[in-house]
Amino acid sequence: MLLVRASVLFLPRLNRTHIRSALPLYHKSFLTCASMAESSGTLPSLVGPSWLSDRLEQKDVKILDGSWYLPAAGRDAKAEFRQGRIPGAHYFDMNGISDHSTDLPHMLPSDAQFAAAMDALDIHNSSTVVVYDGAGIFSAPRVFWTFKAFGHAQVTVLNGGMPAWKAAGLPVDSRQIAEDVLGRGLAAAQHPPSQSSYTAHLQKHMMRDWKQVLDNVESRQETVVDARAADRFQGKAPEPREGMRSGHIPGSLNVPFGQLLQDGRYKSPDELREAFAAAGVDIHQPITASCGSGVTACILALGLDQLQASKVAVYDGSWSEWGSRQDLPVQQA
Repeated sequence: MLLVRASVLFLPRLNRTHIRSALPLYHKSFLTCASMAESSGTLPSLVGPSWLSDRLEQKDVKILDGSWYLPAAGRDAKAEFRQGRIPGAHYFDMNGISDHSTDLPHMLPSDAQFAAAMDALDIHNSSTVVVYDGAGIFSAPRVFWTFKAFGHAQVTVLNGGMPAWKAAGLPVDSRQIAEDVLGRGLAAAQHPPSQSSYTAHLQKHMMRDWKQVLDNVESRQETVVDARAADRFQGKAPEPREGMRSGHIPGSLNVPFGQLLQDGRYKSPDELREAFAAAGVDIHQPITASCGSGVTACILALGLDQLQASKVAVYDGSWSEWGSRQDLPVQQA
């Protein structure tokens, strides 16, 4: 039914003798992809624990904990970072380093805000950035996409995140960290200077706004793929945010993000390909990923990256925006 309604303390790196080698905790197909990428001189978009442990002492490698959780998870990302982190990691506050001129959650910041945060986190345009999160794979792909959206080429995600790092027996830094250091990136983004050493330029082709998505409802030039659970996509379950309509963007397809993951890691490329194909998604055509608030859409985007899908954008406002506007069409299964 179609309803149309009007309206770091920058932590010293541990000595290599404290780090023992460990096999990557991801499917061997990813090892092949990573090896192929490195042999061609490019950085793979997913790496394993051993890949990162071998590079902990490299000054140009910057590690970010990009953990963020839904309220229902009952987890505190900052508290967990205080308790333990990968040696040398800084905290990337996804909610804080965002556009606060809107009531939509964690929308992309401005060029100036992002650049200021990078300076505060000691990240340069040439840095190799490795992002992880405490769930394995949840919010790290959103941080990955944010870096890509501002033109940072050298960024990758730790497949399996902190759980995989710990399971490999690799070191965790649990030393006390000052609150002003923990919030350094956020503070800089809130009060960006007129000039920054880091240069950020938003790559507009990587994102979509509601007007572009609405135009696409008619043109169908891009396939909108929704990462939310099937019952929410179909409008059979209420949305977690008050006052938000149920359903989905007309003409969109549904690939719940959990179908791409197993034990907090991405599945093999063959399994990823099957998940998209089963939903009717042609990965060779332009795709816009959407979800509840623009986070798990990035899980789809990074999964598509594993399949070398090159025309992928993310609807930043996602259902938080679309479902709350009474002037946009909603479809229910």
